[in-house]
Parts: sequence; structure tokens; C-alpha cells
Amino acid sequence: MDPFDEASQAFLAWLRRSGADISNKIELKDLRNIQAGRGVAAIDKIEEDEVLFRIPRSAILSVENSILSKEIPKATFEHLGPWLSLILAMLYEYTNEGASNWAPYFNVLPSEFNTLMFWEKDELAELQASAVVQKIGKDGADEMFTTELVPVIKEFAEVFFSGDEKAKDRAEAMKEPDNLFLMHKMGSLIMAYAFDVEPANPEKDVDEEGYASEDEDEALPKGMVPMADMLNADADRNNARLFYEEEYLTMKALKPINAGDEIFNDYGPLPRSDLLRRYGYITDNYAKYDVVEIPFPLIKEIASAAGLFLEDRLEYLDEHDVIETGYDIGASDPFTLLESLSPELIVLVETLLLPSDEFRCLKNKGKLPKPGTMTAKGAELLHKLVQARIQQYSTSVDEDINAAVDEPMTGQYNSKERRYAMAKTVRISEKNILREAEQALGQLARGGGNANGASKRQAEEQETGPGKKQRAK
Repeated sequence: MDPFDEASQAFLAWLRRSGADISNKIELKDLRNIQAGRGVAAIDKIEEDEVLFRIPRSAILSVENSILSKEIPKATFEHLGPWLSLILAMLYEYTNEGASNWAPYFNVLPSEFNTLMFWEKDELAELQASAVVQKIGKDGADEMFTTELVPVIKEFAEVFFSGDEKAKDRAEAMKEPDNLFLMHKMGSLIMAYAFDVEPANPEKDVDEEGYASEDEDEALPKGMVPMADMLNADADRNNARLFYEEEYLTMKALKPINAGDEIFNDYGPLPRSDLLRRYGYITDNYAKYDVVEIPFPLIKEIASAAGLFLEDRLEYLDEHDVIETGYDIGASDPFTLLESLSPELIVLVETLLLPSDEFRCLKNKGKLPKPGTMTAKGAELLHKLVQARIQQYSTSVDEDINAAVDEPMTGQYNSKERRYAMAKTVRISEKNILREAEQALGQLARGGGNANGASKRQAEEQETGPGKKQRAK
């Protein structure tokens, strides 16, 4: 048997021994021919709401289920937080290899990654001014691993390397590049595959589409859910969803699935830049979620040059949670300013432009400008911001599109040519969004009046204040 298939069968056998219930209508499929690794497919007709598999909570690779949680004080994990705690537990299980309960699971998880964390400098340079480059955080992660994880491993070396007389030496070596690289691999597995594991009786608020706010998701413990992470994701063909129950996590069909069809989960509304950062690939059907970010330092620079950067207003806006590190301009079809512009960005700009007496009046009432209303002066300032953001990219969208040589999107999974092509696609999308925003804002600034075409969401926000649904993390 092919080693790839052998590992798959060993994993499924382990999962069943662990108490999982897997439908005989599905199979774990080899999709390497389409660069999709493993996937799950139907081998028989599946009805809507039919259970595809049920994974007991005890089989989740989490801090709670790791032996390490019984050997290291709870306060240590609380100090590390959900992310670093799970990396620590996964390092422990991975390092103990065959002795770990999750060894068959590790054998089907990727060992190579195409995420931005593992790109070379010249490959990252192809993303140009995309804000996603600043979100990679490799240096920051290295520092966290060195200052947070390594000291814990050294303190509990005899536990972490149980039975090894060289445990202290191995713990000291964890700060070496090879082991830091291993920590990055564990972190990348978590980023790509971990779930926010809700308690048996979840109490967090979700919107009408089932997505929680980023703050609420950050507070949840994270866990690797075997089999659930074998599903590939597709924004259009999503046909399954994971449900949290008291003792199990259950994957159910959202619609009828025909024999031979692949079964897909969904990442939620992620732009392709974040797909690339977290999962190492992009796909056209997530283009509708693409965004370009206007960084706050750029806003400060442009507003200061116009004599509009006033500290008292910023403090007031900060009190109302309007100040952010960056503000999104999203894709919309057809492009509509109030559909694409971050409501917080509109509120920020309009507040900076208010005459002093109007600002004092608004402040006394504890209110903010309405995000569904944009003045001509607001459009003019936003127009300057967008033009300045365009200039941060080293090539224009036309230059990218008309390039003599077009890199292939196909080819070896982690080839330089493929990475160049994916980076080019991301930056072209961002530049197209900026160009559409520049044209629309320029027209509004010249014509005066308020922006039209507000969606139902913006109309509601005119009454409730700024707010936007958080993208999935």
C-alpha cells in the first residue's frame, strides 16, 4: 500500500478506536493530484442534516486532553494563553512520537507549508504594500517562543522529555533555529486546522450567519479536531458544518451530497490575502471577500498635513472604539462606497472634519457622525488617503496586468513561480479595489452632496453607530 494511503488508514483506525463514529458513506481521499492533500468525499448519496462523523471531545488534541495539563500548573497555561498553550501541548505530543496518543494523527498532518511564514524575502516582496505582510509576525513569534515557551520547557524539562536523561540539554536546545522552526510548524498547523472549541453549552453571541466576533473567538480554547480538519474549504461549495454537542463534535451535511462529490467546510468571509497567510493558497471564489487596508499611520500623516489631526478628537473616537490599526476597503459588485468603506473609517474622517462647535455639540451628546452619510469634504480627504495608499505599491495595476510574462498559478505546491503568481493575484485585487475607490471618491468630491447606495446594513448603522462583522480568524 502507498505510504500516503497507509497513513490514512491507520489514522481512521485510530479514530474509530478513540470512539469516533464515521459514516460508511464517506471516505478519506487522496487529492494530491489537484494539490489539495487529503480530502473527504461521498461514496454514496448523503441527505441534508445527515451525520458524516462524530468525534468525541476526548479525541480532540487540546491542552485539556494532553497529559501535559496534569503535569504543569494550570497557572502556567493561563499565562501562556490559548495559542501558546496549544503549541506547547502539540510540541510535547509530537516530541514524544510513538508514546503520544495522537501519533497516527500527526502522521496525516502536513509536514511542509506554503503559508507566508515560510516564504523567502523575494517572494514576500511580490506582495508589495499589501497589509498582509505586516500580519505574518515571524520575528514577533520567534520572540514569544524564546521568551515564553522555552523557559517553560526548561523549567519542566523532566516532564517534557520524560524518561530522557538528557532532558535538560534538550530543553536548552529548544531555542536553537531548528526547534524554533518546529514551533512555527506547530503554530502553522493551529492556524490552518485548529478550531475554537466551544464548551458543551456555548454562551457566545453569533450573528445570523453563525460567526462570532473576533474577541469572543480569541477567548475560546483552541483544539485540533481530527477528521474535521481533513475537509477542504470552499466558499461556494460549502456543504458541511461542525456542530458542538455535549460529548461530541458532529459534522453534518448542510445539503444533499451526491456520490463522488467532495465534502467542503467553509473558512467564513476571509479575503484571499488571509487565505494565503493562513492556508498557503488562494482561490477565485473568495475574491468577493478581498479587502485593502488603509493603515492608521497613513491617515495620521495625511490628516496632519491638512491640519486635521486633533488629539482631543482622537481620544473621543478611541473611547468609542473607532480607532483601529487599519481600516478596510472591501470589494463590492457593483462597487459602492458605503458598501465597501469601513464604517469606522467614514466616522473617523467626518469627525476630523467637523467644525469645532459641531464637534463639541456631538461630544456633549455622546454621539458620533452617522457612518451612512459622507460629505464632499469627507470624500475629498478619503480620496487623498486612497491616492497615497496607491502610491505605496511599487507597480500600478495596469503594469501588473500587462506584464509581458505571466507566472503560472499551477505547478509544484510550494514553487517560487506559484508563490509569485499568488502574490501577484492578491496585489492586483487590492489595487483594483483602490482604483475603484479612487474613482468613486473623486467623483463624489467633485460633485458634492452625500454618498448614495447605502446597503440595509449601513442604514441600520446610521441609528446604532459604526460596526462591522469581524472576519474569521
